[in-house]
Amino acid sequence: MSTSPKLKSTVQQLALPLIVSVAVLSVFYFGGDAYQAFGIAAVDSTKKFLKYVLGIVAFIAIGLLLNRIVRLVVFEGIILSATGFVVPKLLSQITSLLIFIITVAACANIVFDQDLTVLWAASGVAGLVLGMALKELLQDVFAGIALNIDRSVAIGDFVQIHKAGDDKIVGQLLEISWRSTQIEDTNGEVISFPNSKFSSFTITNFSASKASGRSVSITIDGRVPTARAMRILQSATIDALTEVMGQYGSLPKIGIKAIKNDGVEYLINFESEYQHIAEATWKIQQAVILHLAKAGLKPAGHKTGEDPIADASFAAPDNARLSALISAAPIFRNISAEDLAILVQHVRLRSIQADKVVVQTGEVGSEMYLVLEGLLYTSGGRAVAHRPSLPSILRPGDLFDAFATLLGNVHTTTVKTRTPSLICEISVAGLQDLFNSNPNTLNQVAKNLMELDIKSGMIWDEERFMAMTAQMHHLFPPATVSSKTLQ
Repeated sequence: MSTSPKLKSTVQQLALPLIVSVAVLSVFYFGGDAYQAFGIAAVDSTKKFLKYVLGIVAFIAIGLLLNRIVRLVVFEGIILSATGFVVPKLLSQITSLLIFIITVAACANIVFDQDLTVLWAASGVAGLVLGMALKELLQDVFAGIALNIDRSVAIGDFVQIHKAGDDKIVGQLLEISWRSTQIEDTNGEVISFPNSKFSSFTITNFSASKASGRSVSITIDGRVPTARAMRILQSATIDALTEVMGQYGSLPKIGIKAIKNDGVEYLINFESEYQHIAEATWKIQQAVILHLAKAGLKPAGHKTGEDPIADASFAAPDNARLSALISAAPIFRNISAEDLAILVQHVRLRSIQADKVVVQTGEVGSEMYLVLEGLLYTSGGRAVAHRPSLPSILRPGDLFDAFATLLGNVHTTTVKTRTPSLICEISVAGLQDLFNSNPNTLNQVAKNLMELDIKSGMIWDEERFMAMTAQMHHLFPPATVSSKTLQ
């Protein structure tokens, strides 16, 4: 079994003072009259000199050993393992100082036969004089000790400090030393405060709680229905927070803050660990703009003239927007706008509440779905040869499950809504009409399917491509008269 580097380093640091202490004490214990064998017993001054030297070395070694045991075993071992907190440097330094003061006093009493009463009296008078001369310094020292003992803040905490009438300073606590406390603010600058001044501040410790609440506001055109706006904002916020912090549990709260001349101002309230607050805020703003753009909307601004957007498109995406989103999906790349206009006539928009199943693993694919608004997530997926897997999160603009619908297979992944969502259903009947109107579109879609295989790591297989195309021709047989003509 290998020894950890930390344990090895601890043993190495303890070994030297331990060996010296044992060696010197052994000389004192076993020496006795052995000094005479070396011809030095007769020289009393030399004997006293050796006594002093060995005594001083012994106490220094013992003091050093005790200091390292406290620092390495107690502070960095027992306390760190039990609490998870690193002992502040100030407490470690004070402990070392006390150990060496005691060591020096013991050495003076035992080795040099000095009466410590006189020493303590002299040190008391000196301490009184120094205390009056170094009043502010001592205030900083004791304030630092109080901060470490109180444990209201710890090294690495994110804090906000201020006094009434002063500007607030927000940053991360770096160190509490003998005299000062260092904070790195949000601009990356290190600010140093005397401990006595820092302890007098009002301190807000953001790290003391698991999450801090923040808000972001955005104004959207008043013609956009409130339910639609909230759906888009909630999905955009969760999308951003998931990117910043991983799996995000609680739902953000969306509300109306104010009604203005240029639109409705919405307030997004969310919670995040403090170290992610800044990144989460701008990520949310970025995600809101992207989700609004996917929906064919944008943040409201002061109107300078006629708004070219039709009122109907504020309630739901119009056909032009649907055609643009469908054409952006890889499966329909290089399909003309005229052909896609035929497909759009057959689509159906579905508004689905949060945590509802859209497709279930094992179901036969009868529609493919385009996410228009909201977030969906996948679960229970199983790997299938020649089938690229769906991403864990489906966002506006994502289309699924083309392979199941175009090849007559079953869905290999369960898809559920994470937030209230608006999806576009593309049915088999709509695809049939598309392929009948222009037979070349089927071959292009089959080629796009194969390219998706290649992007997922497959190698171009001409035989598989021909089989895929034949399967699609079987499911979508050409008609001599298209359904559009019959209408």
